[in-house]
Amino acid sequence: MISAFSILFVASLLSLLLHRTPWLKVFSLFSLIVSMFWSSSSVGLVGFETTEFSTLFITVLQIVLIALVLHEKNDTTITQILFIGASSILLLQSSTLLSFIISFESLSIISIVLVSHITNEEEAEGAVKMFIASAIATGILLLGVVFYLMGGGVLESGIKSASTPFATIGLFVMLFGVFYKLTIVPMHSWAVDAYALVRHSHAAILTGVAKTVVAVATFKFFALFLAEQISFSLPLLAILAVVTMALGNFLALFQKNISRILAYSSIAHAGYMLLAFVAVKSEYASTGILYMAIAYIFMQTAVFLALDTLRKKYNIQTLDELKGLAKKERLLAFFFTVQLFSLAGIPLLAGFLAKVVVFYAVVDAGLWYVALIALLNSALSVGYYAWIVKHIYFDKADNSNSKKVTIDSEKLLRVSQTILLVGTLYFGVFASVIFQV
Repeated sequence: MISAFSILFVASLLSLLLHRTPWLKVFSLFSLIVSMFWSSSSVGLVGFETTEFSTLFITVLQIVLIALVLHEKNDTTITQILFIGASSILLLQSSTLLSFIISFESLSIISIVLVSHITNEEEAEGAVKMFIASAIATGILLLGVVFYLMGGGVLESGIKSASTPFATIGLFVMLFGVFYKLTIVPMHSWAVDAYALVRHSHAAILTGVAKTVVAVATFKFFALFLAEQISFSLPLLAILAVVTMALGNFLALFQKNISRILAYSSIAHAGYMLLAFVAVKSEYASTGILYMAIAYIFMQTAVFLALDTLRKKYNIQTLDELKGLAKKERLLAFFFTVQLFSLAGIPLLAGFLAKVVVFYAVVDAGLWYVALIALLNSALSVGYYAWIVKHIYFDKADNSNSKKVTIDSEKLLRVSQTILLVGTLYFGVFASVIFQV
């Protein structure tokens, strides 16, 4: 059966033959565009199914992958983008525990391969930390699977209930394994260095694509179980969500390195996404996680790709080096600023409505005090986003160390950022698209 997965998987294999040819990027873009026409098709394999919930996000995912391919020049990374797209579709369409585990591990392995393209010591350190974190997450996940099977669970079906204590413990341990990948506190410490040290285009894929795919797939897979165990899961997840967003936002305030600010911001947004798990009893919880994921995948991918361009072109890494950017790169500064505003939750942008929906789901679940804390955290985050914008527009540039490097295909970089900006604006205005799912 022809499906989005089969198209991207075959395209991934064929792309290996097109390395170091001018056709690789064109072929990859064509494959992604064609796969969008089959987004609603099942993968045709046992253990996978298509739903409206996953279909919309898969379409958004493919649009973001197109933007990534347009931005990227490295042949190996372009091929890995296709592999990540294929494995992401599998994870989003998983309907059994076995298919979920296989898809989750496939995405993890490809992510490790992605960052293994090392050009300096910093990238090597980031790759090692990414590898160790992935290994730990896998170990915790498989330990949970063992407990679940000991408690009478089966691999060939989805998770609907846990009839024994062992099965219940196993499912919670599995969740913590996934949370390790989602950078939920206290399982977050690896992420800041990993995201800040690897190539920024790779960080865009890891934080923008992989994290949102895992969050959406995990909610879809574990929602019924969490709803049944609400007396225990609700206070536990509420504490984890509040601590994660608070720690991420607070530590971001004290950073000077831009990539570390965005890494801590990514941790904070993991806390916002976890609010949908907290509000699992609300009918708006699934809409909340979907909206958060769609907004986040556009915003986070865009800011790290913009930072990738700034690092290559001007070797900008710190806030001081960002001063006066708007005077020499007006369009890129505009793209960067709008996405930062969206991350902060400014109205008419996707980040604003995403937070509104997930906060409302929490209130609808009777947890108004958790929503209030989340709202205060969102207000706190405006501080460091506004601080970045201040450096871009209102501070005078220090040109003593400015070393501009010409980048080929800047038009493609602008097209890539435009695609991501349109996504942020579209889902910031037309909320009905998501509410209809």
